[in-house]
Amino acid sequence: MTGGNHSGVTEFVLLGFTHLQELLFIIFLLIYITTLVGNLGMIVLIRTDPQLHTSMYFFLSHLSFLDICYSSSVTPKLLSGLLTGRNVISFNGCITQFFFCMVFITTDAIFLAIMAYDRYVAIRQPLHYVVVMSHRVRIRLVVGSYTAGGLNALVHTAGLLRLSFCGPNVVNHFYCEIPPLLPLSCSETQLNEVVMVLGNHTPNDEFVLSGFSEHRDVQAVLFMVFSVIYVVTLLGNLAMIVLIRLDSQLHTPMYFFLSSLSFLDVCYSSSITPRLLSDLLASRKVISHSECLAQFYFYAVFATTECYLLAVMAYDRYVAICSPLLYVISMSSRVCAWLVAGSYLAGVLNATIHTGVALRLSFCGSNVINHFYCEGPPLYAISCTDPTINEVVMFVVVGFNLFVTSLTILISYTYILATVLRMPSAASKRKAFSTCASHLAAVTLFYGSAASMYSRPSSRHSQDLDKVASVFYTVVTPMLNPLIYSLRNKEVKDALGRVMERKRSSDR
Repeated sequence: MTGGNHSGVTEFVLLGFTHLQELLFIIFLLIYITTLVGNLGMIVLIRTDPQLHTSMYFFLSHLSFLDICYSSSVTPKLLSGLLTGRNVISFNGCITQFFFCMVFITTDAIFLAIMAYDRYVAIRQPLHYVVVMSHRVRIRLVVGSYTAGGLNALVHTAGLLRLSFCGPNVVNHFYCEIPPLLPLSCSETQLNEVVMVLGNHTPNDEFVLSGFSEHRDVQAVLFMVFSVIYVVTLLGNLAMIVLIRLDSQLHTPMYFFLSSLSFLDVCYSSSITPRLLSDLLASRKVISHSECLAQFYFYAVFATTECYLLAVMAYDRYVAICSPLLYVISMSSRVCAWLVAGSYLAGVLNATIHTGVALRLSFCGSNVINHFYCEGPPLYAISCTDPTINEVVMFVVVGFNLFVTSLTILISYTYILATVLRMPSAASKRKAFSTCASHLAAVTLFYGSAASMYSRPSSRHSQDLDKVASVFYTVVTPMLNPLIYSLRNKEVKDALGRVMERKRSSDR
């Protein structure tokens, strides 16, 4: 039974959706009808209108045909199971469905890349477009896409056929896919897992976030606390953005950067907190592999961007205090825009590096992430792949970012301190220190908590401490920033008073 194409199991039971089957049947039936009518309508329209007989619409008509085939390889069986309540599929039927699913999904992915290349040629080389994308070339590209889809499906299906199934036959999915099938196999599945990793798949298609506590009473309290923090974060930062936009006296580089920081804090907090709140209410804190990587990517973008933006704000204070006569020229609107754009670029580059190396990991054992969101160290701890490369990359890249930004802040404030101490007037010294105090408080909060998590190559043995640090720099700091800048900043208080006065005057 361990060799060849034999299996003790002659049929599988697709677990599918266990609740609201009648409602789901109606929803999926409407979606399927819309899919068929919409894509067939697009094909007929392109075929009947000669003005649409171009390369772009040639590929679009084939994409519509492909979407019909792709949907039809899964949805009819899903609808049948929802209607009858008997989600049984034969072994051969399961293998066949899997094969055609792989063909169409791979072809679809390649087709989208071809359509992007078609747009590139049309826009970048319009004079050569007719020659480059000739009818023969288009046919070859379409045939090549289907060939690649067929080859990819054959490789995965051949790997699946070598497995034997002699135990449980319940597939925890609504169609036949590799990750739910592998746990049911009696054979060694390592070869299949390697093939999936090479094809950018992972045996674990979902993770469980352990969060803070399994006790419902504790989760209810934490939900209330984090809900209040998130609401204050949104209201505080959005109010800061609106105030800076409304008051013309705050249209300076310092407050331009502050409004950018407030917008960033809204995005930063929103990449973590809504998911955290949802999990505190849920009985099972499940996140898919793709959602986990997406959260990790955007979290890394916003966290890194905030580091560089805080460094930019320190440099802005240095120029304002140490070179006041050159401030308007040195910090022009164009320079400010470039500095903010550069901060975001650094964030995107950092996130792309970390997410890129995270894609090389496979997850075939435990799927419980000991954290409340998807972060590098807890992910590395449950990987079946050696995470040494990821840990070294994290240590080097994050260390570089922290070193560059913290060095910029340190040098800026060293010069600021030296300049302030040379000022003859005590009032000038107080004013200079007051403009820097808020920024220093924000820097201390953010860098103090972030450095505690990333100051070592691996944090596998201190993940509970990492959770506490993470709460500070992902949840608490975005809330405190607008409070710090409003309560400790006289100009913000005065601007708020002017806006309120204008509001009262207009109401009269």
